Amino acid sequence: MRMLVVRVWGMCWICLVLLCGAFIAPASALAQDGPSRHGQTLVGSYELPAVLLDQYNEAIHSQPVAVTSALAQIRGWTGAEFRVSSSGNPYTLVVKMLGQAVDTDDMAARWQPYWSDLPGSMAAMGEPSARAGEPLQLVLASEPVTLEAGRLVTPSLRLLAARNVRMDRVRLEVWSGAGETSVLEWLADWWLAAATLVIWGGLIVYLHRERRRAALAGPPAEALVEE
Repeated sequence: MRMLVVRVWGMCWICLVLLCGAFIAPASALAQDGPSRHGQTLVGSYELPAVLLDQYNEAIHSQPVAVTSALAQIRGWTGAEFRVSSSGNPYTLVVKMLGQAVDTDDMAARWQPYWSDLPGSMAAMGEPSARAGEPLQLVLASEPVTLEAGRLVTPSLRLLAARNVRMDRVRLEVWSGAGETSVLEWLADWWLAAATLVIWGGLIVYLHRERRRAALAGPPAEALVEE
């Protein structure tokens, strides 16, 4: 019985390691940035003005407790207006931030990319346990949206909250067309499904084999002595 418990615990640890590997693989693939992930065509690329970044940085470090209220006083950034093409749908906004952590701690920034008067989702980027002065380049993308053909729209960006970060450069990119899944992402998805099936299949076979082995071995020696 003791050996069975040891073997079951061993199988559990193996399953845990395999599951961790399965989840790390897609995370690594998603962390890679490339044109195919965001769309077919780069419509525009905009650098946020240095004056605006200075205002953001000052607001972040002047009121560390009430960062959100401090940033609310700063107007969001708006890019150049362009006309939507039906063949360009869907459109995706991509935020690229280059900065550094002020202290050795978790670093995070919450942005809201949006189109003209259309509300946008609030997306967060961050780096856990960042080292003080460590240069960081973080990327996040909004959900692809389908815009009305022929409409004039403007890409916009607003910083909602941030902590432990000094922003050096922020770029907003506009991508049109559906993004393509990279080979690494495709392999990662298949690896996750295959690893899950293998783990559960191996565990079922192992337990079934142990049950048959225990049945063939007969009752424990202690039970025979008592009889």
